[in-house]
Amino acid sequence: MALLLTHAAILTMDAAHRILRGHDIRIENGVIAAIGPDLSVVPGDEVIDCRHALVTPGLVNVHTHAATALFRGLAEDLPRDFWAGAYRVPGQERFTEADYALSLRAACAEFLLNGVTCIADRLAGMDRLAPVIEASGLRAVVGSTLTDARAAEAWAETDRLLARYGTDPARSRITTAIAPHALDSCSDALLAEVARRAEREGARVVLHVAQSAPEVAAVRARGHAGALACLRRAGLANARTVAAHAIYLEESEIEGWCEDGIAIAHCPASNLKIEARTIPLHRYVGRVPVGLGTDWTASDNAMDMIWEARLAALVGKQSAGDPTALPVATMLRMMTVDGARVLGLDPLIGSVEVGKRADLVTWNLDRLEMAPAHDLGANLLYSASPRSVRDVMVDGTVLVREGRLVREEEAALVAAMRRAGWGGLPA
Repeated sequence: MALLLTHAAILTMDAAHRILRGHDIRIENGVIAAIGPDLSVVPGDEVIDCRHALVTPGLVNVHTHAATALFRGLAEDLPRDFWAGAYRVPGQERFTEADYALSLRAACAEFLLNGVTCIADRLAGMDRLAPVIEASGLRAVVGSTLTDARAAEAWAETDRLLARYGTDPARSRITTAIAPHALDSCSDALLAEVARRAEREGARVVLHVAQSAPEVAAVRARGHAGALACLRRAGLANARTVAAHAIYLEESEIEGWCEDGIAIAHCPASNLKIEARTIPLHRYVGRVPVGLGTDWTASDNAMDMIWEARLAALVGKQSAGDPTALPVATMLRMMTVDGARVLGLDPLIGSVEVGKRADLVTWNLDRLEMAPAHDLGANLLYSASPRSVRDVMVDGTVLVREGRLVREEEAALVAAMRRAGWGGLPA
């Protein structure tokens, strides 16, 4: 049985950035099989009427720690030096492994409700958490956090992830990345081992880079000129590496960074909240792959990629001193096909094109924030919200229908999160 989306406006995010109107999308075996006006409906096909909807690729979140959703509201308005040495929040010691599994379930549900279909997630113990993501229906690139302090344990967890999921996105909706924590928590020897293993496995490397001044100071104390020099010595200065944050790179490093083609996971809300700074986004866009991430809820309480893109655009314009910088099309690509490119998934997802996997979102055009429809892309970036999401599918499987989760009961998740978080409202 096929799925047919009919009479849709489509923001394709293809190379020509076409917007189609009154078109149908035929989905077979999880793949977009045809796009065109008045496609034939075969008996047994499921039909979703999209005459009052905008269809886009699913949103791609290139950096998150979803199992920390229970940290929302526990780390507000703290000074920079609070985070020195360890990224922990007050009271987190009370949470159990079962709490983190629940937190991850809730986060996956929230991502879907917000139009996110793919995440890059990394945390210690990911071999035990990844099945929760798998069950949610999301697409994901996952890694278990490596540090010097837990290297043996983390490599064993990584081996289990590789055995279960591998690194080929054409074969598995969940794939494995190698996930060193950061340049200051991983020795040069460990980082070099990461580079060798990633090359051998064909895996992405996801890590935090230049996220704080103390991190950069520690790298320099090891004899490196800076974060870029550290990555280069380890063999990690290439497009396979996905560097989250990069907010403490020196001006002199930016050109070399772009020459090396290191991908950036830009997390503006998190960076502004914790460090009160962000990257000069306009210096990287069009030169290296750049995607957007929501990081963790301790520093970015929302899991809202539209908000993240809007913030990135507006702060980026200020940073550039140019209101024409970071136009709508650029930011929409950052949320979709460029985010997929960061993760090496752009041959499969990120645009609405024949042959790609059907990771799609329909946005309700009957909502006030989506009217009028002078510029559907601008509406999506600057006025849409999670309330605008109508339907969400991954591999052609509908996971949100008419704004409601298909596999989970939202009210039950809210009640369980309140109990786990000791919230003040009755469960």
